[in-house]
Amino acid sequence: MISTVKYSKRQFSQASILSKAGSSLVHPTHHIERYKKNILSTTTDALKTHPNDIKSNHYFPLDLRQDRLQEHYYNSVQSDMLLMAYDHSETFTPGPVYREIDNLSNPYLINKTKKVVFGKTGEYLDRYPITPKNIPELLDIDVVCVAKDINVNKFNYISAQALLQQTTNVKPKHLKVKVVDQKLNLRIGSIIGGQVALNGYNKSQFLLTVNELVLPKDENFTGIQEHLVDTKGNFTLHLTSEHVSYFPEVMSDKDLWDKLFNIMININTTAQDPAHVKMLLSGLGFPFRTEKSLKEPKRV
Repeated sequence: MISTVKYSKRQFSQASILSKAGSSLVHPTHHIERYKKNILSTTTDALKTHPNDIKSNHYFPLDLRQDRLQEHYYNSVQSDMLLMAYDHSETFTPGPVYREIDNLSNPYLINKTKKVVFGKTGEYLDRYPITPKNIPELLDIDVVCVAKDINVNKFNYISAQALLQQTTNVKPKHLKVKVVDQKLNLRIGSIIGGQVALNGYNKSQFLLTVNELVLPKDENFTGIQEHLVDTKGNFTLHLTSEHVSYFPEVMSDKDLWDKLFNIMININTTAQDPAHVKMLLSGLGFPFRTEKSLKEPKRV
């Protein structure tokens, strides 16, 4: 007699009905979820670490140096400036008001613009009252060094840029001629020195070096003149080649420097009054010469 037993269609996770007492009706889950084998490999453990970890391939060391000048500003200078410069009755004082140019009525002003006739900017800025949200502070510092005798030796700008890089710890950019100088035979685009924009820790370190090491070594130094502060919140300080030689980076290897050049330091602040600029810089350690008190400039 021929057996007529029917066998079920065999599947991956199901057994025949006759060979086993029970059968699994649940489909398998392995090989359904996709995964990346390179993640499971131990050769890529460095990619799993945080970028701040030294074992990571993207590790970049963080700047953990303590900024003494910034701490002094927030802990002492800022509160003192708010106390001394705050005025209960002070209101907004506008700057100069530009007049509209009527090119049709005046034939001499047909091709003239407001910038050419009345100047690019006003003499004074708009002055806002000093509040806890409007306290003058430092923005950045621009340091410029122009090489001497650039018309005799056009490679003197390399020494000027090396001097900037050594004293500021920042790679300088090229300082080029913008206006033709016929006396020095310089064309537009000729490199005459270097310029650096300082921010953060390098800004604070440079100011501390100038205040604590460079200026005190000058025996004839009697203080910074007040007229170096302009009406737009900027302060310009000129250092001679003798002052530059007092930088510790230059004094350590003074024999290696063939020539030393003058340096111009331009400090930009958010102050809107010359008296506030002097007050801010005095709190940060700049010794000003007391000639006369700075009066508030006349407003237009």
